[in-house]
Amino acid sequence: MIIDSHTHTAYSKHATGSVDDVVRAAIAVGVSVLTITDHAPFVIDSVNRLLESELDAYLDDICRARNKYAGHIKILAGLEMDYMLGARRHAESLLSTLDLDFVVGSVHYLPIDGQRVNVWDLTRLNEAAVLEQFFLSLEESVCSGLFDAIGHPDSLLRSVPVSRWRELFIPLAPLFQRYDVSYELNASGPRKSSWDSSMKCEFNGRWSYPCRETLPELLSSGATFTVGSDAHTPADVGAGLNDMLDELVPIGLNCICYYEGRQRIEVAVGKPRQLSVQASA
Repeated sequence: MIIDSHTHTAYSKHATGSVDDVVRAAIAVGVSVLTITDHAPFVIDSVNRLLESELDAYLDDICRARNKYAGHIKILAGLEMDYMLGARRHAESLLSTLDLDFVVGSVHYLPIDGQRVNVWDLTRLNEAAVLEQFFLSLEESVCSGLFDAIGHPDSLLRSVPVSRWRELFIPLAPLFQRYDVSYELNASGPRKSSWDSSMKCEFNGRWSYPCRETLPELLSSGATFTVGSDAHTPADVGAGLNDMLDELVPIGLNCICYYEGRQRIEVAVGKPRQLSVQASA
């Protein structure tokens, strides 16, 4: 049983493949539970995401796919919503109009001294102002009550050293359980480039996230976890999920979850790794 709770289609503009393409790719690689989470409309960007005028068509496409492939795969409707300090009202307004299974909140954009720093601007991620703004945004997103999970909360590890990341993140770890928000284990890290600040170069082939070193603190604080490929092409649907679980189960991960109707469904992870539905919350 493969669960993929973070995937994108061409509705996100910088991704490729129709809803049908993504579903067929998921079935081909054995995904049992697929959540499509295209980027939601956001106030500072209209070229890398759904437009509000496209939301009905997007949800209709997912509904048609759910009916078409019934009995072959569970298909759930979600959105990946950006969160930035001061943007809460926009998110609340949008969510009040939608019937979704899953909402993942992610921090992609950081306003710094009148400029916008993106979390993929690898050469800037170690700046003190960037780190401060990111962790303020991360904390506020966890505590906001808007989201079911927080997407790739450790993506700054593409550039930020693990020791520095742990220092800043560990105080926030208990918040995930306190506010009943899942921590996303995002399997796209090994597919992304990293930045070597000493050599001043970008390189590939390193596991940057999810952060293995903070898993014990999250587990001990009672956090729950979603998993996603963060696929932006049909070819990447389900990619890296089995390898990621094979890495994390031996160091303590024993349960993951997905969301249906904004309700958490917990799935036990066994040793050797097997998945079985355990409970619904």
